[in-house]
Amino acid sequence: MGRVVLGVLVLVAGLALMAAVFFVITTFMRLWRLAQGKGYTGPITPIVLMTAAATGFAGGLLVAAVTLADRGVVAGILIAGLIVVATLAGPVLIVLLLPARPVRSGSRRRPRAPFRALGNVAAAVPPLVIVVLLLNGHPATVGTRLILPMAVVAILCQSAARRADRIDALPPADPRPAVVWIRGFGNERRLFGFRRRDKQEVRARPELRKIFSRRKEPMSFEEFFAPAIAEGLGRGYGLGNPRDYLPPDGIDRHYATDDSWRDQFADLVAGARCVIMAPGDWPELRYEFRVIRKLGAHRRLFVLTPPAYRARDIRWGNRMKGYRQETWADFRAALGDRSGYRLGRDPGPGAVVTFKKDGRAVVLAYDAEEPADYITAIQRHLAEIESPHPPEVPSA
Repeated sequence: MGRVVLGVLVLVAGLALMAAVFFVITTFMRLWRLAQGKGYTGPITPIVLMTAAATGFAGGLLVAAVTLADRGVVAGILIAGLIVVATLAGPVLIVLLLPARPVRSGSRRRPRAPFRALGNVAAAVPPLVIVVLLLNGHPATVGTRLILPMAVVAILCQSAARRADRIDALPPADPRPAVVWIRGFGNERRLFGFRRRDKQEVRARPELRKIFSRRKEPMSFEEFFAPAIAEGLGRGYGLGNPRDYLPPDGIDRHYATDDSWRDQFADLVAGARCVIMAPGDWPELRYEFRVIRKLGAHRRLFVLTPPAYRARDIRWGNRMKGYRQETWADFRAALGDRSGYRLGRDPGPGAVVTFKKDGRAVVLAYDAEEPADYITAIQRHLAEIESPHPPEVPSA
């Protein structure tokens, strides 16, 4: 009987530990997302948050070990709660007290922080510490413990340096009309699907070469489609979030002023080969759809639903990042009945949806998994409507 009780207690303790770890990770990811929403998109913010969390964890562990050791099950529960609170208290206070960055519009200012130099210093610290310790006859334990956190810092700084370089870089010459991406700025980092990075991406982002070069990784809508769109349709382009401190990876962005973004959005759509998006809900959705309909570009508008591959993992990842699950019904409700569009029923995962002249939804493809599957359906439809006598596509 005693063994059964002990086994049950161990099981309960294990489940409680998993729940605590999940709670800490989820809260940290949501705090990071809140900081990004305030305009803190550089590498310093996650470094500060991780440092505060690690310091709180170590402090909570130390206090718990000194004050509550060997005092039974209740003390163990108090210890676990104390460690969780101590781990999250610092990051919570930091994010809540951070003032929102001023909105940057029009011309972009390059950040002055020496991200590349900081990344190189972070990469050099662990081996230097190890060498110094060994030369002085001390164990290299401290140096080896620095390898992982300094590697994270180096990766974040090198990624920030590469993104900062894009601010001043001229867009690649491309005679094709642009492909306009529309999305809510709050949804830019929502996960969409799994994809393996190609050789060009890994070459452009060497910090990922050892981590993701041979496996699929979860990506946002923009990251998932950007290479395939650039190769098969045209250069991706869209309006940028005016609170961006650094431009995210993916498409080229134009940072418009508050009083001019509507005119510039209309100009982008009018000159675009097509417009792509994922179903969602954001404040400007109805306005953007009205502009697209007014310009007659709704037959070149494509709504792409997430693939079925590892869809549960994508939902869990978005939940951990603080994104609620958005369905086709939510998208239809956000667009409204008076928008001039009739979305119809949910097309399911991996769908490519466009619209007829009267606004009725047309499903061009089902069950797409790779970006190329989506792009092929878009190319085929564009070829039909761009031909002198396009055939009429039956509605779904």
